[in-house]
Amino acid sequence: MPTLIIGESPLSPAEVAQAVANKTRIDIAPAAMTRLKAARAVVDRIVADGTPVYGVNTGVGSQKDHAVPQADIPRYNRDLIRAHGTRVPGPVASDDAVRASLILMINEHCLGHSGISPKLVMLLVTKLNEGVIPKIDASGSVGASDLVPLAQIGDWVLSDPRAEYMQLPGAKDALSLINCNAFSLAHTVLCLADLRVLLTALELSAALSLEGFRANVDASLPKAARTTARAGQNSASAFLAKLLEGSSLLDPTSARFLQDPLSFRNVTQILGAVRECRDWLDRVVADEIASGAVNPLIDPGDGVARSHGNMDATRLTLSLDMMRQALGKAVDVCGERIHKQQWPAFSGLPIGLAKDETPTGGVQFLNLGHIAASLIASVKIWAAPHLLHSVGQVADGVEDTASNAVHAVSDLARQIDAGFKIAALEAAVSIWAIRRRGLSESEIGSPLRPVYATLVQELPIEREGHSVFDLAVIVTRFRASADRLCSEFDAEV
Repeated sequence: MPTLIIGESPLSPAEVAQAVANKTRIDIAPAAMTRLKAARAVVDRIVADGTPVYGVNTGVGSQKDHAVPQADIPRYNRDLIRAHGTRVPGPVASDDAVRASLILMINEHCLGHSGISPKLVMLLVTKLNEGVIPKIDASGSVGASDLVPLAQIGDWVLSDPRAEYMQLPGAKDALSLINCNAFSLAHTVLCLADLRVLLTALELSAALSLEGFRANVDASLPKAARTTARAGQNSASAFLAKLLEGSSLLDPTSARFLQDPLSFRNVTQILGAVRECRDWLDRVVADEIASGAVNPLIDPGDGVARSHGNMDATRLTLSLDMMRQALGKAVDVCGERIHKQQWPAFSGLPIGLAKDETPTGGVQFLNLGHIAASLIASVKIWAAPHLLHSVGQVADGVEDTASNAVHAVSDLARQIDAGFKIAALEAAVSIWAIRRRGLSESEIGSPLRPVYATLVQELPIEREGHSVFDLAVIVTRFRASADRLCSEFDAEV
């Protein structure tokens, strides 16, 4: 069985996501164990000397000025974990999110600056490899350390009988477990993996719209992007060109209009911008994974503890806010293309894509446009920025600013789920338009043909209203098609 070695080299978001998906075993590099022991030696010396150091032999937060007697340090650390692990009724984190959190917690400590007991890190590794994942509440963090969910993970680990046998926890162990953003970062890592497929789904649905509308694709192909220095647009144009290979739309005489509505003409500009936002979010997450956040950081080189604010997640939330706004824009134009294809003045087809101007039938009769509009409204609501929302004067004013990172990534996850549904709806409407135009499968882009074939048989074209239509199979099959194309494109690159 493959093993992910932590502490050997920086982990990428993709490596973490893959380890979660495959339930990969975890181990710690020898160099990381050396770093753990060196940092722990500094903590042990601070305790022996009695020098006041935040969270080592003092309270935390607003109680930072209260000393913890040396004899009480183990009990204080155990109580601190239980006290911060308050259960919160409501949503529970997925097993994958908790598994990713554990990997990132272990990675944080292996950087060698938390000062946590090496035995506790090894117990985290053992528990993770045993495969029993605790139920952790998804609430309780404001983005200045994920205190509540990480404390619940800490209580789960320290409640193991092996912890007491190892005489855990020791000094600073509690603070090291809870004083980072592993939970919000883990959720973002999982979203990044889904975003990769969602962007392909949005490009795929846009390509099908161009086919169904019989659009002027010259505006979206690489030649039109030559005058720009926009990396995302150039990448999106190249991918769209691949999707349209073999399409009759590449014949300059096939376009119905000299110039299409902007929602068709600006496909690569908009999706190119979304690609760039996704790339920046990926870079930010990679930086966060490679950065020590636990306060105070232990500096084995100088043999001291340094107070800092590296747990601040402003940069992460800012990149998440930008990503959500980009997705809001992307699905907004999906909605425009969905409606334009049902509008005779633009489509040149019967209203609602019904057959022969009848009062029944077509996508409007099945209210697909209304469903898309509802989902798009939700995505745009979730796109509102989170960074500037005040969290108030937490901990008696000591913690007077935070990033709302957990909220920012939770809304991104909601957007992604809705985004797949919206893209699938656009694809369904586009395929309906292709059928209404009497186009053969061979006239659309060759990479689009398997997608068309797998979806058209599930659409109730000319059977509208015979039974209640369930979109679930369309969404599932379309997402699978996007996943396949995403992998194929990556393999070619």
